[in-house]
Amino acid sequence: MAAASAAGDETTRRITAARKWLILASLAVTGADLLFFILAPSLGYPLMYPDNTRIMQIVLPVALGYLGSMTAFLFQNPQRLRVNPQALPFLEFLVKGPVVIFAVATIAAVVAFGYGNRQSAPIGTGMSVDTLSLTISAALGLLMVTTNALVSFLFNASAVADKEADGQAK
Repeated sequence: MAAASAAGDETTRRITAARKWLILASLAVTGADLLFFILAPSLGYPLMYPDNTRIMQIVLPVALGYLGSMTAFLFQNPQRLRVNPQALPFLEFLVKGPVVIFAVATIAAVVAFGYGNRQSAPIGTGMSVDTLSLTISAALGLLMVTTNALVSFLFNASAVADKEADGQAK
């Protein structure tokens, strides 16, 4: 019984950590997106109005949708789902990996756009706004493919260890 309780505690700890990380990542993406693309034209970054808002329209709905699902979680009576303890070690990779890849790819695209379109850059060598949008959309696609399923699971259920899968059925 103590082993089952320990497995349940570990499951709860990992699920809670994943939830916290997704909330912080969604808030960070939302804040960074808003701040950068609102301020960029005013601070000399080579992205002018309305192109900056066009880029914001790509990322914001996704990040705000995640935050909406996460907020609804606070006020619902969650369903109980069983979690296979053998799957738990991979949860952190699936939660953090896509967010990190999205952040790195987006930062790389924004830096490449800014550098390629700086005032001293040779004419015709800069990235277009369409290419910047496509790059950010591709990174967002990877993020969505994994994170949608995780948010749906993590924020709609009270996960418990699957004692049958762990061979500890009562």
